[in-house]
Amino acid sequence: MMNLLPLIEKKKVRMEYRLRFAVVFFSALALLVFANAILLVPSYIRAFSKHSLVEQQFAAAAGSPEIQKARDLAEKDTTTKIREINKKLNLFVSEKKEESLPLIPSEVFRKIIGLRPSAIKIFGITYDVTLERERFVVVGRSVDRESLAAFMEALKKDKVFTSVELPISSYAKSTNIDFSITLERKNKNAATTKKTK
Repeated sequence: MMNLLPLIEKKKVRMEYRLRFAVVFFSALALLVFANAILLVPSYIRAFSKHSLVEQQFAAAAGSPEIQKARDLAEKDTTTKIREINKKLNLFVSEKKEESLPLIPSEVFRKIIGLRPSAIKIFGITYDVTLERERFVVVGRSVDRESLAAFMEALKKDKVFTSVELPISSYAKSTNIDFSITLERKNKNAATTKKTK
């Protein structure tokens, strides 16, 4: 069978076919979406009603006297347990600050490093201990005198150390100052051993 339509008519027929196909496709898609929405409405209503019912039951149960009694008992048990634990902890921790446990050397190192300004570099910290005292020697370099003086003040204000010494010769230079600070604290373990003896 010969197609006697001119080329322009053929193009019009194809365009009309594509338009009809698009209309049918989108109308079928809209129909499917609408049908799904209608089918989902009952399950949504059921879920919503179950949710509200559970909320009502929970509110009613929370207000019941049995649950209130159980809560009060649980709170009393926890408070008594907390008090017992606090009493046990108080045996290990003394209330007086003077009798508190001394810092271990690694904590003192961290404290020294934490007190230093950014303009100071610490190259090393040495630790020496005898029965009477503990000595820390901090070796480093300061960019200027002001930073070194601020570091010394911070160390002197700290109550961990009983003595903070820096040779005066360290202040001879104004920049790039190499320093060696000697820090001491009393050995509390020695004091406690003397008391026990």
